[in-house]
Amino acid sequence: MQYIFLVPFLVALYYVATGQREKAFLNVYLPCTFLLPSYYALRIQHSPLEFSATTALLPIGISLLFSSPHRPKFRRMDLWIILFVLSYAASEFLKEWDWRDAAFSVTNFALMEMFMAYVVGRMIIEPNLRIETAKRITSLILLLTPFVFIEFGLSKNIWLLLSQHLGLPGGGWFVQFRGGHARVAACFGDAILAGIVFMCAIAINFPLRQIYKTNKNRLGPWMSKFQEFHIPILLFIVFLLLTRSRAPMGCAVLCLIILQIPKYKNMRAATAVVLILLALSGTLIYYYLNKYTSTAEAYLSEEQSSAVYRRQMLVEYKPILDEGGWLGYGIYHHPRVGGLESIDNDYMLVQLSQGRLGLYLFVLIALESGWTAITYAIKFRSRESLFFVFGLLGALFGIFLSITTVYLGEQVQQILFLLIGWSQSLQDTDSEGTGPIEVTQSKFSFRRVFT
Repeated sequence: MQYIFLVPFLVALYYVATGQREKAFLNVYLPCTFLLPSYYALRIQHSPLEFSATTALLPIGISLLFSSPHRPKFRRMDLWIILFVLSYAASEFLKEWDWRDAAFSVTNFALMEMFMAYVVGRMIIEPNLRIETAKRITSLILLLTPFVFIEFGLSKNIWLLLSQHLGLPGGGWFVQFRGGHARVAACFGDAILAGIVFMCAIAINFPLRQIYKTNKNRLGPWMSKFQEFHIPILLFIVFLLLTRSRAPMGCAVLCLIILQIPKYKNMRAATAVVLILLALSGTLIYYYLNKYTSTAEAYLSEEQSSAVYRRQMLVEYKPILDEGGWLGYGIYHHPRVGGLESIDNDYMLVQLSQGRLGLYLFVLIALESGWTAITYAIKFRSRESLFFVFGLLGALFGIFLSITTVYLGEQVQQILFLLIGWSQSLQDTDSEGTGPIEVTQSKFSFRRVFT
């Protein structure tokens, strides 16, 4: 039965071989990524490659590397991504106990979910597929609607039931409960990871909503009708609330605040107001969490004990992190403190597995993502392009902030690197998205966008 998971790879390979790699991206990779759990996979004996939805990236990425119709200009992010992947490989092969585990993780995580996802996002979306990509992701998340409500109402996850019924690998997860209700995970393996994806969907839908306001027919009949009645944004917010995941919900609020900036003519003033709001929010959240997690009570709610766990984890793992040095311990066999087995902080997990070198590079990738968005916001003149800049900025900001409370697991890791690649390749197009606008260097000023 598991051999069925060869199909995405084979179909993508066919599309690429027949010169239709855009269809491979839109019709194979994106549907598999947003509708199939990553643990629906086939691992062939003696092969380090695990065949799943992610392997649809392989023929697309290779074809783009060796036969791209246009070569994008080199950006600093390209270097940071390559160094981060090399850091991952060095830590795995030098620190892991079993070279086969190292080969498996480097092939499937570093090369496929990080490097290939970045390459595809960097080289295939802009500018011709930007709207279609946003539409496809929005539509795929909308297809989850009945399954989300079934999971919440009946506490039954369809993907988990299917894996159990057909003898597929179960991923080691289960339906979680909070406040007496099931926490929706859909096909993303964990409620908090599902929350991150739904938060990203809110941000990616944002430019579509703005395009609809400008031209009600440009998105096609179905998507235009959805946008007319605000269906995507309303459902995505409901989905996010049903995950009952506090970090993605909080990040979604901050993301929505960021998304207000390009709506205003005076973007400089709007940016200043948003920065003040973010600074005040961050200060209040810090003091609240500090008090919330410093309690000495013996009986805590599930939510509070989870927050206390994360604070305790930071303290207990500090000496282990210091001893890990520049390359860490490897992803599978890093030391674990008794009672604190789950590493619910991806920055800590990166340092454990890849050491200080991996952590510094990962933080550099996050900072570079923000800096690129800022430079685009300054330079771009097309309002539509600005909507995509801030949509991607909101999604990336939300992910990088959310993973202070969760690891980059399941589909979220490849989604992150896909979005990073997309954000690096954004182009300033005209009002119909049909051609690039020549960008001139100028002083910091947003007002020229609307002249």
